[in-house]
Amino acid sequence: MTVIIERSRTTSSSRTVPDPHAGGHSRALVLEALRQLVPYTPPMAREHGRCPCGVWGPTSEEAMCRTCRRGAIDEHGSRLSGLLTTITYDHRDVRLHWTGSCAEPTAFTPRVGFRAPDVCDPHKAPILMRWFDHWADDQLIAACAAGASDEQIVALALAMAHYALATLVVHEVGEWSTYRNVQIYPAHRPDPHLPHDEDSGPDGNGQIVLWLTYGGPESVATRRDEQGAAAAAAAARCPVRWEDFGTLPGQTLRIRPDGVTVIPPGSTTSTTTPWSALHADEDSLAAALRDVHHTMVMSELAVVAEHLRLSGEPVLAPSPGHGPNGGQVSWGAYLTYDG
Repeated sequence: MTVIIERSRTTSSSRTVPDPHAGGHSRALVLEALRQLVPYTPPMAREHGRCPCGVWGPTSEEAMCRTCRRGAIDEHGSRLSGLLTTITYDHRDVRLHWTGSCAEPTAFTPRVGFRAPDVCDPHKAPILMRWFDHWADDQLIAACAAGASDEQIVALALAMAHYALATLVVHEVGEWSTYRNVQIYPAHRPDPHLPHDEDSGPDGNGQIVLWLTYGGPESVATRRDEQGAAAAAAAARCPVRWEDFGTLPGQTLRIRPDGVTVIPPGSTTSTTTPWSALHADEDSLAAALRDVHHTMVMSELAVVAEHLRLSGEPVLAPSPGHGPNGGQVSWGAYLTYDG
């Protein structure tokens, strides 16, 4: 799907001199490491690994055994703590922070705190909430122990932070997006056939699964554009009106003959996607609801990209599929609806 971001407002791999404002590491080398990074895979989607000492980790969250992790933190903890201070996010009452040093796999893991209205009682004052508060993943300290450079560690940390913020976007859109007062894709999906810790899906977002990639010039799937005639037919029979939708507080939704446009709260930036072709055995209403949800998510992901900072400067291109500009990395976001 092509996502068009409209705003009211060279990469270089040769620079190796550390940026004095970047905590001692080279920003150019961090961006290059991020482009080369294999897409970050959260622990819930990983197989159990083996610690370099040969011991199998008891969970998929643990790349190291407890003894080796404790030794690595003693050796590299101060260095890692310093590097993580360069990665920040603070916008619209959403803030990124990092856990501290400990021997558990929760050490040096991103956390997101945010203040927002309660979806069950939106007229009350906003409340403070936490996202992925129990997330554990010791890949950063394991990378330190394996001899990764500062730039490689910061790139991995950026990917982890981006994932944490982006999955919160999907979650909040799932909570607030409704059609005729019914959630379109509920963020919470009790499933009697799955254990309790898995019934909300691999990202904690029900059937919606998000994948993030970096560095590709065409980072957003274009398969829907290749079905132009079918998409036009889908638009012609689109059965929805904007009045029937609920959105994130302050979000603006416009239903147009050629697609969906969303504007985030307090912004003039618009995200537009064309109507998609129908999937096999799919009715036009289901396709339209998927397109609206997809556009809502992509609109908020552009906000995340704008405000995720490395040493105070944006690190990601303004929108998915947007070419690198001014020392930023292009990125892609893919949603699947059958998690």
